[in-house]
Amino acid sequence: MLSFFFVGVSLLLGLQVQTAVAFIECSVLDYGAVADNSTDLGPALTAAWQECVIPQVTTTVATDVLLYVPAGSYLLASTVTFDGAENWNLHIAGDIYLPFNPDLTGTMLTFENCENILLDGPGAIYGNGYRYRPDGDLTLYPSRPRLIRFQTCNNCEITQVYLYDAPMFHVTIIGDNVAHDMAIIASHIGETDGFDMSGNNNYVHDVSVENGDECVTVKTPTNGFVAERITCKWTAGCNIGSFGSGATGVDVQNVYYSDVTISNSDAGVMIKSYPNCQGTVKNITYTGFTLDAAAYPIYISAFWEGGTDDTGTLEISDVTFDNFVGTGTPTRPAVLLDCNKATPCEDIIFTDISLTDTTADTFTNACGTGLSGLDAC
Repeated sequence: MLSFFFVGVSLLLGLQVQTAVAFIECSVLDYGAVADNSTDLGPALTAAWQECVIPQVTTTVATDVLLYVPAGSYLLASTVTFDGAENWNLHIAGDIYLPFNPDLTGTMLTFENCENILLDGPGAIYGNGYRYRPDGDLTLYPSRPRLIRFQTCNNCEITQVYLYDAPMFHVTIIGDNVAHDMAIIASHIGETDGFDMSGNNNYVHDVSVENGDECVTVKTPTNGFVAERITCKWTAGCNIGSFGSGATGVDVQNVYYSDVTISNSDAGVMIKSYPNCQGTVKNITYTGFTLDAAAYPIYISAFWEGGTDDTGTLEISDVTFDNFVGTGTPTRPAVLLDCNKATPCEDIIFTDISLTDTTADTFTNACGTGLSGLDAC
């Protein structure tokens, strides 16, 4: 069943003028969904998309056609892939719950090869991740599901939907897209990444993440990324990488983080790699960071994992750290730079760094300006 809505009234020179703006609503309730937290929502999402949304998309305005999950409690027991989706809105007003199923794997909601998709709330997705990690064991169900993935998508937007405790990662975005005005809250444990971003010109702003792993992190390849007004609690920081052992062709350029608050975290910002990686990381800016008990407040290391056999040629250059204030932890340096011998980190610039409760800075195979003991290039 299709629902048509007309909204909009304006006043002009004292006369009431009616303006009509129509949108089409494709409710999952009309395609087999039941708000009983028992019936699998997955088939209804697929049916509503294929039978109602796709035939009705006639414009490039995403909000003209809504795939609608009304208020209520729903169980999402199977994965859903929207392949080739374009120009519509998945509007989640209800609460979606994942079951505990040891055989459930993959990503629960995947948008693939998509264009101009809006995923918004005010609803929530509850991952029940703690049930997949009994006693904090991350190895028991290594293929446990992830929540949301935009794969090879452009001009898409995710906002005002709240994500709780994914069994594994929360949001992965590959392409040219925007995530904003939303929150992620998860257990304080690894493999609970908030936002993992790659592609060109992604933008993340006005989000908060509480978890035990990545907050808002950039992966390769990336050319153009902006993150602003980010809050991270109990996370592993706002990072670039890691790139995996033996990664070749690493390419991360033109990254900008601004106005970030990080507290009780394993790190502030990191560029992290293995000692056998190859490629380029350059033109990176971190500015306006407030840290509270952040271990490794500023950390660049080609030896994050993978031992000390220095065979890599990862070129890290033109990295600026500006206006960092707050506290680290008393057993770790405020700044740690540890780069490949064959390709030292170059032009690492520090301005207005005021970090306390830390040990002495450490520099290996790195040069730049702004800190005592850091060699000039």
